[in-house]
Amino acid sequence: MPRPNRKRARSDDETGGLSHRRSRREDDETGEDDGRDDSGTANGMDVDANGDDVQAQGSQQQRAWKLPAGYDDSNRAFLQALMAHGAVTFQQAQQVLAPILNVKKAAEAAARSGQSPSQVPVENMQPDDITFDILRQYISQAKAALAPLDFDIRSATNERSIGSGSGGTANDHRVWVLVSTDSDPKAHLAVLFTPRKLAFIHRLLDAIFDTYNTPHVEALCFTGKQAIKLSRPPRTSEGPSEAGGEASQQQTKPMGLKHSVVYSLLDSLVRQGWLSKSTRGFYALTTRALLELEPFLVETYNTPEPAGAATPGTTWQRIKYCAACRELITSGLRCATPTCTLRVHDHCEEAFWRTQLRHANRGGGGVEQRHRCPKCEAPWGKAEDVNGEVEGKLYFVGERAITSTETYRLKQQKAQRENKDLDMDDVVRSLNPRAATGSRGGRNGEVAEPFRRAAARRRSGVDEGDAEGDDEV
Repeated sequence: MPRPNRKRARSDDETGGLSHRRSRREDDETGEDDGRDDSGTANGMDVDANGDDVQAQGSQQQRAWKLPAGYDDSNRAFLQALMAHGAVTFQQAQQVLAPILNVKKAAEAAARSGQSPSQVPVENMQPDDITFDILRQYISQAKAALAPLDFDIRSATNERSIGSGSGGTANDHRVWVLVSTDSDPKAHLAVLFTPRKLAFIHRLLDAIFDTYNTPHVEALCFTGKQAIKLSRPPRTSEGPSEAGGEASQQQTKPMGLKHSVVYSLLDSLVRQGWLSKSTRGFYALTTRALLELEPFLVETYNTPEPAGAATPGTTWQRIKYCAACRELITSGLRCATPTCTLRVHDHCEEAFWRTQLRHANRGGGGVEQRHRCPKCEAPWGKAEDVNGEVEGKLYFVGERAITSTETYRLKQQKAQRENKDLDMDDVVRSLNPRAATGSRGGRNGEVAEPFRRAAARRRSGVDEGDAEGDDEV
C-alpha cells in the first residue's frame, strides 16, 4: 500500500480539524460532552485571556438581567415592530398595538375556554381604541427590557410635522425612537454604510451645523447640489513632496463618491428616517437622527462654557435647545439679536409667551401686549404695539431662515427668468457676508472654509465634474 504523500496528509489533518469543529458544534447543540480537552479550554470550560470562566460570566449576566413583570409575547411583538420601524408616532403605534392586543385577547379567551383561538368570539379592538396610557405602558416595559443591552426608547416632538396653530395634541406629533446608549452613538452607522459613505455623512453633518449654521443664518439644512459639492473630501493644503513628485500627488488624491451615488445615498437616508426632504428640496435631520446623535452633536459642535461665566447659557452655540420644551431645535423661531441664544419651536411659542405673561403678572409687571425676549429684551417680531398695529418681523431657524428672506425671493425670480437652477450657495453668501468674504466667522473661521476651498478650486481650474467616474472614486 503506497504511503500517503505530504499533500494528502495535510488534507487529512484539515479534514480532521473540520470534523473536530463539527463535532464540537453538534455537542453544543445536544448539550453532550465527550470529555475532550481542547485548546482555549481548561477542565472542559471556556476561559478568557485572564483565565476567567466565560460560561459562568454569561450565566451570571443572564441571571442579573431579568425581564420586567408582565412582559409577554405582546411586548416582544411591539418591540420587534419598533425595531423594524426605528421610530413610531402615536398613530403608527395604534396601528401596531391594535392587532397585537387582539391576538393577546383571543389567546387568553382560548386558554380560559379550552378552545382554539380561532373558535373563540372576541370583540376586536380598533386602532382608535388604543389610548396613550396603553402605549406608555408598553414603552415603559420595553425600556426596562432594553436597559441592560445599552438601548433606550426616547421621545421628542416632531418639529417639522406641527406648526403654530396646527390641529391635534402634542402626543399626536410625538415620536418614539429606539436609540443606542453606547458611548459612541454613531457607531451603528458604520455597520450600515461603507467607510466612504460614512465619511460623506460626516461631511454632511459639518455642513449642517458648521457651514450653514451661523449667528446670522441658522439654516441647518442643505440642498442636493450642496451635497454634491461634498461628494469628495477637501484637498489638503500641502502639495506633493519633491521626492514623490507626481506619483505622490496621485496617492494623496481625495477619494469620494460618484454624483449618482450621492443622490442615491440621500434617498436611502430619507427612506430610513435619518433625513427629511421638504417640498422646496431642502434636506434636514429628522427627530430620529437628532435623538440618536444628540450626545455626539453636542460634544462635537458646542464649545464649553467659560468657567467664570457670569451668566451661563449666554454663549452662542451651534446646538441649541427650545426655551419652552428643552428639546433640541433645528426648526422654529429665534430672537432678533444674532448673538442671543433664545430659540422656540413653532408649537411651543404660544405656551412660552403665556408662561412669560403669567410670570410678569405675578411679579407685578402688568400685562404687555408686545413680546420681548426675556434674555436680551429685544422686541419679538409680529407683535402688536399699544395702538394694536402689527410691526416687526419674525426670525426663523431652519429652512425658513433662507426662504423667508427677500434675497431668496429675488434670486429665485432671477433664476426662473434665466431658466437656471437657483444657486443656493450664492444665496447663503448674500445672507451671510462674513462667511462669503472669508473672514473668521463662526467657530475658528470654519464657516468660511468651504468658500475658500471653492475659490481655490476655481483658481486651479479643477472642475467639479471630475468626481464622475467609478461608483466610489
